[in-house]
Amino acid sequence: MEKYKYEFIFKNSKNPDELFDAFDNALKEGVDDIEVYKLLFWNPALDINMLSMFVKKLASSFPNIAYDVYMWGAKVIELSFDNVENYETILNFYKKAADLKPLENEPYIKAVDAYNFELKIHPPAAVINFLKKGITKVKDPSTLYFKLSEFFGKLGNSELKNHYLSEGEKYLRRKFGGE
Repeated sequence: MEKYKYEFIFKNSKNPDELFDAFDNALKEGVDDIEVYKLLFWNPALDINMLSMFVKKLASSFPNIAYDVYMWGAKVIELSFDNVENYETILNFYKKAADLKPLENEPYIKAVDAYNFELKIHPPAAVINFLKKGITKVKDPSTLYFKLSEFFGKLGNSELKNHYLSEGEKYLRRKFGGE
């Protein structure tokens, strides 16, 4: 089947069975264009379980686009489904993306941005630990220090807010020769 036919089905079909069959055929035909699958991910006929299954299957089938698949899947879940109820899935997808490209800041930043501070249903420790892990891996940890500072500030912990703000500033001074 031509790529444009998959695009048409992924964009317009309201039938989960048809979407599943088209997805399966696209995988078998080696369609590894993330833009095609973005249409599928945004299809309102998908529930959270189907979408998660598609993300995992696509990422494992095409490692060359797995980072983008996990990042896009997390974004769609965050924006299309109940963020509070599905935060663990969102965080898990950002963790998988970070494992694939450990030097990139984006998965860490997006994970913090997706956290719901108002409800605080999910323990913040998972996000905090994820960010701390990222500090040791990314090419520019200053952004993650500042995100941790912001995170602790929103949690009301001014001591840790100031600590991570100081760490971020210290890193930048060392990086740019000021220390």
